Amino acid sequence: MRRCYLGLLLVVICLSPARVARAQWHNPRLIAGQAAFNIAVSFIGKMLLHHEPPGRALSKALVEGTASGLVAHAGYCLAGKHPHWALAGKALAQKSSLMTRQSMHGTPVFDRSLYSHWQITHSFVYIEVKGAPRVEIDVPNAAVAAYFLTSDDLRFDLNRTLYSGSFFFRNENELANARGFSAPGAIWIRSSHYNDPLVFGHEMVHSLQNERGSAIADWHYKGLRFNFLALAPGVPALLKGWPDHNQRLHEREAGVYADLP
Repeated sequence: MRRCYLGLLLVVICLSPARVARAQWHNPRLIAGQAAFNIAVSFIGKMLLHHEPPGRALSKALVEGTASGLVAHAGYCLAGKHPHWALAGKALAQKSSLMTRQSMHGTPVFDRSLYSHWQITHSFVYIEVKGAPRVEIDVPNAAVAAYFLTSDDLRFDLNRTLYSGSFFFRNENELANARGFSAPGAIWIRSSHYNDPLVFGHEMVHSLQNERGSAIADWHYKGLRFNFLALAPGVPALLKGWPDHNQRLHEREAGVYADLP
């Protein structure tokens, strides 16, 4: 009976933001992508870390990874189409990462932790709630935010910072070769596109992608947190010109979630 209630709770969590982002919610490519990532990470983790036989690892990963993918998908829908509710979307996306890590290590996913264990990163502050809250400094996010604050072209926006969960800036350099840019913990949007909700939503999805690597691992040391960022922007982003920027998987994903061509 308890599992039935927890399953119902999961459905409610997923469907609530779906009502305000119907087109994205029903997109089979987005759903499949989120599910596939979490299933793959769960499956590999179960075999390497928990030493489960491949058959049993796959059967469990299919259920737990799909559930985790649906939670992430709901958060991305909310952030992409309603960026003013980005913190709720980020909470769901990071909840997905928690579920996937639990699945990797063979710990229960559909127990009371489903509603009692949460984490969220606001700018460079990482908060985890599991009993007593734990607050840490997210080191990569803090480093990026500090770098952005030193730029002469970027004007800090406190209001958007508070409700987006990232350090937010208006880029007043109209020669910038992008409408917006997202890095761990920080975002800027060019002045000419600053009030464009599609660009705003696109960058909000990128801010969620920056936490995706924590599904694999993050590390904590004396009040400091380090996130595994390798899968956040996608490895091809490190290679100039290949593939073309707009064809990179993380760009295509953010574009579809935000309806930005």
